Amino acid sequence: EVEFHTGATQRGRMRAHTAFAFTALLVALSVARGMEFDLVDRGASSPEGNMKCVQEELKRKTLVMFSYETPDRTHINIRLFDPDGGSIWNNSDTHRGSYAFTTKIEGDHKACFFKTLLPNDPTDMKHHKVRLDWKTGVAVMDYEKIGKGKHVNKVADSLRRLEADLRDTHETMLWLRRREAELRDLNEATNTRVTWLSIMTLVVCVGLCVWQVMFLNQFFQRKKLL
Repeated sequence: EVEFHTGATQRGRMRAHTAFAFTALLVALSVARGMEFDLVDRGASSPEGNMKCVQEELKRKTLVMFSYETPDRTHINIRLFDPDGGSIWNNSDTHRGSYAFTTKIEGDHKACFFKTLLPNDPTDMKHHKVRLDWKTGVAVMDYEKIGKGKHVNKVADSLRRLEADLRDTHETMLWLRRREAELRDLNEATNTRVTWLSIMTLVVCVGLCVWQVMFLNQFFQRKKLL
């Protein structure tokens, strides 16, 4: 009996550690993303045809802040689109910039970069790097400034960070649960349609077989072969 309780306790601890690790990983992955990429000339007739786009699926009412820069100080253009293709923000002919907004609809938000070709240098787009820092949720908030402004000690600052992380994780889990339900409904609807399609296909095949047998039977009777 003692061994049973010990094993159950160990399994409970393992589950708790696993849940905590998954939660921490989810927060780390959903908070901030930094990347670096190249603007490449793909031979398009217009500068917009050479756009390099980065997209991320975001929840509704998510605070987003991103900043970008080119290490060689090359001036580029940026356009930010919502999931419906509408323009949220654009900035032209600058080597760095930043913007913050709150998402109004759920879906893939896209940031597109492109370099305007110079008339005297047709290869101007080659080998230009762009650094992009994309932050969402609690990563946007600067807790150090909040702590200094309100004279809050380090413990309260840490608790505020933890509370914001847990709130963001809870909202993310609810969003994932809703998306799971939507995908499950879509899967069930697809299975139902496939089932009805299979039944209709079987009915059509059986009907064609019956018609073919009757047709051949009448044909052979007219030819007096039966």
